[in-house]
Amino acid sequence: SAVLAGRYEMLWLVAVLGVIAYIAADRFTVAGLGEDVSTGLGLNHRTVVALGMAIVAAVAAVVVVTVGALPLLGLVVPNVVSRLVGDDARRGLPLVAMLGAVTVLVCDMIGRALPSLLAGGAPGAGEIPVGTIVGVLGGAVFLAMMLKGVRNG
Repeated sequence: SAVLAGRYEMLWLVAVLGVIAYIAADRFTVAGLGEDVSTGLGLNHRTVVALGMAIVAAVAAVVVVTVGALPLLGLVVPNVVSRLVGDDARRGLPLVAMLGAVTVLVCDMIGRALPSLLAGGAPGAGEIPVGTIVGVLGGAVFLAMMLKGVRNG
């Protein structure tokens, strides 16, 4: 990844886009209520949705190019935060960023420790890529959320 190579230039773009998303978070929340409601409240629904999609696409592209692909992270973390704090984007956005970072950190630690534990503590047992751990744990959490949603109707 570019971060491992010491190249952080693209992360500045993510920071700028994150600030723009945070500033527009209230508009995104209102747009999430539907086109009729947001238009009735004086919001140009299509423009806000287009801005939101552009920001999400740009941030996702820059993060994947810079850091590498982490399967299911962008799907699971926002849904977990949404279930915890609701659909308020202004409150949820910082929590998504923090929980995403903590999730990657914990999965990286698991990926480094697990091979040694499975090898009986032998040094140099290697490591499991963080993307693999995120995929396995993220898939389990995602399935649990889906099954809970099906049971609750």
